[in-house]
Amino acid sequence: MMDSQFGGPYGGTVCLTFDFDAISGWMGSFGFNTPGAVSQGEFGGRVGIYRVLDLLDRYKVRASFYIPGHTADTFPEAVREIATRGHEIGHHSYLHDSPTLYADDPSAERAMYEHGIEAIERASGVRPIGYRSPGWDLTVDSISILQDLGFKYDSSLQGDDYHCYWARIGDVLHRDRGYEFGQPSDMVEIPVSWSWDDWPQFVFVTSPGFTSNQLANPSKVFEIWSQDIDYMVERVPDGVFDITFHPQVVGRGHRIKLLERFIEHCQQYSTLTFARMDEAAQAFRAAERARPART
Repeated sequence: MMDSQFGGPYGGTVCLTFDFDAISGWMGSFGFNTPGAVSQGEFGGRVGIYRVLDLLDRYKVRASFYIPGHTADTFPEAVREIATRGHEIGHHSYLHDSPTLYADDPSAERAMYEHGIEAIERASGVRPIGYRSPGWDLTVDSISILQDLGFKYDSSLQGDDYHCYWARIGDVLHRDRGYEFGQPSDMVEIPVSWSWDDWPQFVFVTSPGFTSNQLANPSKVFEIWSQDIDYMVERVPDGVFDITFHPQVVGRGHRIKLLERFIEHCQQYSTLTFARMDEAAQAFRAAERARPART
């Protein structure tokens, strides 16, 4: 029931997003090179992705998929299927490599993005306009490089929860005085959150760069996600809920049922709509351009 002390129900947007890491995450971010480890990613490319696509078709929801170039080269048929079914294809590096690996070499960072673009275009015929960083981090040069390459939005930062904002260029970190904020770019930022991500909830992995061993009960995760949706509907006008899944994670039986339950929870609100991330970014851009200039 809606709490009468709040102003809702408000209209809002739910963006279902899927990081189609497949094998690349195990090889790249985690550094594994053995058959047992990488087969976990193979499940995502052989089984999980098709379960996800069929579920989205059943609920008539269009989503956004962030795809490493390595995945596009390894599972090109699946990537083409994503595009054929009307979903957005976004960029997610080449070998699931974080831009921070290239913090001292902007030219190498740019080459990584270009490598991924080429692979995605080969597989799907689509040039992505949205980027999401593996591990959700950027360098001080990332937004400038991405903007120069024609990207329209990023989804790697956590400076807000339910609101898009303009990604900045020129931030400076000082240890002896306050943080220095740079200037807004022309790139829309659609923020992410680890609490709205299936990976840290359901994956068992221990590596030098990442440790997760929750293997959570889906009912606990549903409680988190559904209450955050309820909060947005009750208290946040025009909110955007950007939730992240991975086909190799959510593609397991009990987790697919969790995704079904989450979609149905959102659909009970007539004020909520599902949208691709490129659509959410365009809506934010249009609203900002229509806003009266400050005097």
